[in-house]
Amino acid sequence: MTNDDDNKVWLAIIGRSLAFLCLTKADLRDKDLATQGRFLESLGLSRKEAAALLGTSYASLAELLRPGRKKRSKRGRAKQK
Repeated sequence: MTNDDDNKVWLAIIGRSLAFLCLTKADLRDKDLATQGRFLESLGLSRKEAAALLGTSYASLAELLRPGRKKRSKRGRAKQK
């Protein structure tokens, strides 16, 4: 590896570390993955990097952040006797 390659690797590591610290400082670590993912993307991380940082897969995070996704509701179900 050249010196430039080493610098790129270290800058990426430092950037991800700072993003994680921002997530913690913003008190979002106990929030859902979608909220954390949006926050990390707003800091400039790619969805793939955000998913890796959150310990989930790209596909899972993409599904959570998909536009129009709504939480399931138990309302509207008929009661069973």
